[in-house]
Amino acid sequence: MNFYVKNYRGVGIADSDAIDACLAEAKKAEGVKTVILDGEDYYLDRAILVFDDLEVIVDGCMLKQKNHVFDNIFRSENFIVNPEDPYGVPLDIKPTKNVKILGKNGASIYGTAWSKVGYHPFFEEDQCMVGDFWGWRTHMFNFCITDTMEIAGFLLRQTMGWALSFERCCNLHIHDLEIRSHVKNGDGVDLRSGCHHCLVENISGTTSDDTVALNATAKKNYDPNAPLSKYYLTSEPYHRLFPTEDRDIHHITVRNITSGGRMHGVICLAANENQVYDIDIEDIVEDVDGARQSTVKIYTGYGTNYRAGDLHDIRLRNIRSKSADYAVMVAAEVANVTLEEIYQDNPEGELTTGI
Repeated sequence: MNFYVKNYRGVGIADSDAIDACLAEAKKAEGVKTVILDGEDYYLDRAILVFDDLEVIVDGCMLKQKNHVFDNIFRSENFIVNPEDPYGVPLDIKPTKNVKILGKNGASIYGTAWSKVGYHPFFEEDQCMVGDFWGWRTHMFNFCITDTMEIAGFLLRQTMGWALSFERCCNLHIHDLEIRSHVKNGDGVDLRSGCHHCLVENISGTTSDDTVALNATAKKNYDPNAPLSKYYLTSEPYHRLFPTEDRDIHHITVRNITSGGRMHGVICLAANENQVYDIDIEDIVEDVDGARQSTVKIYTGYGTNYRAGDLHDIRLRNIRSKSADYAVMVAAEVANVTLEEIYQDNPEGELTTGI
């Protein structure tokens, strides 16, 4: 059954209120519901909260955060936000399933043009609330413990951190996105600890950090009395709540990634006794000059307690560097990593290192 947000718009009604009203009505229907945003552009005061058995279609228009909004564009309503600490660890995150968020006819999503400013107690200064230091609300799409999801068909601009972040999600199909980021920690697609059986394909653009990251670095234990750090707010809300749940990343295919920018086209990271395995990475092309260390990197992550072989059974095929220092870089004791058709077009670069 189709529900059109434009039917809920009116004089004096904010776009976010119209979206919420339409979603509330759709939720009452049986079966799969389709909520359509079309016509004029939509300006958002807060995140769009999706739920089970829902398809959201953005057809030929733009979603854009208003100035100084500090929130996701999309997340699921399974986040039970703590009203006393709305940007910190949620009170609970419940499972959700069967969600599609699809763009059509040139649909685009823009983050805020003017970021919110907040006081960072570690640095003891006011900062623009962007990047990893400011946690999960900087992600355009933020989903945890979601089974069966498709996101596709958007131009993504003005990110405030990672464009898309997934934590302990499975059966994802993330595809046909053009991402252009210029912000600190401007990753494209991040599959975090616990993700499995996912396909990421047909991603293009220029990213100011990794275009695709498979990052299994969540800890088993978080010390509530740990010293204050620069990572003031968590980017992994699920594993801060449930640190002992599945933290490995496995059975992932990443293919047809055509991008440039900084850091890496694709990176696999493991730490804290987590594993990354059964990964296929193919047709990864750096297509514009940038400042990348490597087109693909396999790395021990930004943590401790890496065990030799935690990164294993990873297959790389058709990897091409244009200006990166390395086409493929391995900085870990890995097991059963295979390479095929690796190319380096940078005359001052190297084909591989650490192999």
